[in-house]
Amino acid sequence: MGVKIGDVNGTAVANSAMQVDDRTNGTLLFDVDNRVVKAGETFDVTFKASEAVQGYQMTLNLNGLEVAGIVKSDKVSENNFGVFGDALTVSVDGENAFTVTFRAAKAGKLSEMMSVSSRGFELYQNQPNPFVNKTFIGFHLPEAATATLTVYDETGRVLFTQQGDYAKGYNAVMLDRALLTTTGVLYYTLTAGDDTATRKMIQTRQ
Repeated sequence: MGVKIGDVNGTAVANSAMQVDDRTNGTLLFDVDNRVVKAGETFDVTFKASEAVQGYQMTLNLNGLEVAGIVKSDKVSENNFGVFGDALTVSVDGENAFTVTFRAAKAGKLSEMMSVSSRGFELYQNQPNPFVNKTFIGFHLPEAATATLTVYDETGRVLFTQQGDYAKGYNAVMLDRALLTTTGVLYYTLTAGDDTATRKMIQTRQ
């Protein structure tokens, strides 16, 4: 039995033959083998696109599943994913399949433990956190927009600012320690139009 999951604009209905308009005005389906999992079980799930595409983005909402790892391939690595408490964001180019290792926090059916959505404006926790040399700040935009990322210290002193035009869906900015002039508790704010969000992160010494 397979579960069809699609991409990325909120018109998807979980566990059906999902047909979703993406930003290229096409439809992309993914085949996933459905199964019953036991609490504490660790297992791999392969997501295979139904057709060859140049790239795709989506957010997997997780219910009772934890991401234990990403199975690397020639064109897929941890850098293509954002791992959060109840979600996994995916942004892949040039590869029609990827495999994720999950750990089940509870027993259930995969078809009831995963769903696809396109979330609204969201600023995610940087990964890794704390960090030493570099970290990635991920965010989700409901529409393509100009966004500004600002990093500042506990006194409010601005350490880094970057403005850019970003695509609808998941985006990420890499921060290198060379861009920052201090360590300890830092804050980062993302602003896009009328939307603003702030999170805290920690940079540590080597």
